[in-house]
Amino acid sequence: MAGRVRVLSERFMVPGKESLVKKLMLEVEQNVRKQAGFVKGEVLRDTSDPSMYVILTEWESMRHLKNWFETDFYKTQSEKLNETLQTPSSYRILKKQRDDIFLL
Repeated sequence: MAGRVRVLSERFMVPGKESLVKKLMLEVEQNVRKQAGFVKGEVLRDTSDPSMYVILTEWESMRHLKNWFETDFYKTQSEKLNETLQTPSSYRILKKQRDDIFLL
């Protein structure tokens, strides 16, 4: 899969763990910005369910994303974040459609 990829991950946090989640996510943000191939990222919070977070990241290539997933830092932080989740994280890896298609 050549070209940029985007990752959409959804996480439902255990209520009461907000300060720990904020600390862990700040550490992830600071580290991921240094990773080769990282383009951009943002964290969004659901307006109707404050326990639900959506993380969007963009990478230069699938190889760069896989390299991030293999770092010790990512693995350690994922384990720590998993302790704050109601359910396992869901991930979708997306690639921009090359054809001019617009679907509603």
